[in-house]
Amino acid sequence: MPQPAVKRLIWLSGTAIAIAVALLVALPFIASTQIVRDRIAQELSYWSGYQVTLGAETSIEVWPVVTAHLTDVTFSEFGGSGRPVARVDRIDAALAALPALRGDIVFSQLRLLRPTITLASGDLPPVPAGMPPGRIADALAAMRSILAENAADPDLSQLPGDALPGIEIVEGKLAVLRDGKSVELLSAVSGRLSWPAFNRAASVAASGIWRGELVDISFETAQPLALLVGAAAPATVGLDSAPLNLDFKGAASFGSDGFLQGQGSLSSPSLRRMLEWSGNDITPGSAIGAVSLEAKVSGSLRRLNLSDASVTLDGNPSRGTLEISLGEKVPTVAGTLAFQTINLQSFLSAFSALTPDRWGRYSTIDGQVAEQMNLDLRLSANTATAGTLAFSDVAATAQIRGGLAAFDISDARAFDGAIQAGFRIDQPNAASRVEVRLRGVGIDLGALAQTMQVSYLMPIARGDLMISLKGDGNDWTSIMRTAHGSLSLNLGPGAMAGVDLAAFSDKARKGEFFPLNEASGGVLNFDSLVMKAKVEDGTARLQRAEVTSGNQRVELSGLVPLPGRGLALTGTIGARTEGDENPARMQFFIGGSWDSPYVSPVIPPDLK
Repeated sequence: MPQPAVKRLIWLSGTAIAIAVALLVALPFIASTQIVRDRIAQELSYWSGYQVTLGAETSIEVWPVVTAHLTDVTFSEFGGSGRPVARVDRIDAALAALPALRGDIVFSQLRLLRPTITLASGDLPPVPAGMPPGRIADALAAMRSILAENAADPDLSQLPGDALPGIEIVEGKLAVLRDGKSVELLSAVSGRLSWPAFNRAASVAASGIWRGELVDISFETAQPLALLVGAAAPATVGLDSAPLNLDFKGAASFGSDGFLQGQGSLSSPSLRRMLEWSGNDITPGSAIGAVSLEAKVSGSLRRLNLSDASVTLDGNPSRGTLEISLGEKVPTVAGTLAFQTINLQSFLSAFSALTPDRWGRYSTIDGQVAEQMNLDLRLSANTATAGTLAFSDVAATAQIRGGLAAFDISDARAFDGAIQAGFRIDQPNAASRVEVRLRGVGIDLGALAQTMQVSYLMPIARGDLMISLKGDGNDWTSIMRTAHGSLSLNLGPGAMAGVDLAAFSDKARKGEFFPLNEASGGVLNFDSLVMKAKVEDGTARLQRAEVTSGNQRVELSGLVPLPGRGLALTGTIGARTEGDENPARMQFFIGGSWDSPYVSPVIPPDLK
């Protein structure tokens, strides 16, 4: 190359470099001019679809990246009241260097510090009248047109390929307008949106505080524009927090009702805590155990169907189908679950409002749970436990609706017999109305006594029992004090430890008071034991209580206050039938308490 040409090339290159350096040096000084400020505001408006105003201070750094620092930025609706939609303390906008030298504004990265976004609804911003519709609005219109042509198999190659800047949010807030007032939904929001181009996939990773709990959210979709116009598109969603962990992968739509179809999972260490966090007015302190769920999910966001569901309630695994409705004032859960084994005590604490005290005793009734959720579950279990009690082949229902909570065992096997039971809580006023029902047919009370480790004054026989009680109150003492209902027990041949009938008769003949345990050294073998009682205002009145043993009959009558565990009984020991010889009858009184009864003869026997 001739030497003059080389010199000319060097001179031209040096001049270009000098001009570029001069422009870069001058750029921070001219950035604050109204032309540059207006150009940046206009470009933000084109992207967002909102009117953008900037604060007084605007500056530009050129190293290591050309960055515009914008302060006090406001995004407002066009026309009408011009309601502010977002206010940002500062935006750091990274600009493409070469377009910046030409005077063009091309954002490569936007960093929003302490933005506050206030939404009036979930709708996208309207296209401003008389203004360019904006790049995002243009892309959404193109997506709608493509779906209108062929929604089943849209030609996504027609989508615009405009590059989008990455967006980072630091310490943001999200609020919603309700009755003209701004209500904060999320605070301390920080995260990133990665969406390289309109025709490419998008992802969001963010964290924030919702109702006092830190939440991490992740979201990915291969067709972000389809989701934004309300169409279905592939989506992956994850939510991690202390009260709730949730994952979903499948197809989703965020239209008016929304749509989900795919595989989902949910877990929470406490169902009650999760419901409290979701905004339901659940009474604090009530015990509801952990819950986890995996299922095929389909339906709208208001009504979800969960098929092939694997549900674990407080350590009790099951499978079945569920339907969850969130459209009413309180959430509704309905379905069928089959358990291999279930802890009924835990289940009752979860859905029937029993709450343990600090000693683990289930003594308090929380009737408000029936106002805080709707439930209709059909349950089955191969085996079930309630403390030390064990059941098999259990069929049950759990229902909560309109102030009524009910748990019914329609069929079960226990102690070599058939069991039916029911527990209901109604709340017509401040105090709960509680009903307890238990019916056993062919029950082996010996097996029951062994399970409960009770031997003293416990009949060891086979027979039928029935308990039906109703009472008012929010603790068991109040319920028993107001109880009404009936009790019955009908047993065949058996024995009862703790009663020596001969010793009892000898002491009674002496006409002195004596504690029952002084005549407890033997075993009473009986042919039958029948007891029927009517309960009124917490007191059981024995209508019939009779034990037959050989040629003798023991009869009792009187009152047994349930809450005080007291005794006020009169009894007789006599011949089994009036035709027997020596029909003399010994009468006595039993008082004291269930744990420590005493005996007093009433009329000395005829010793002829």
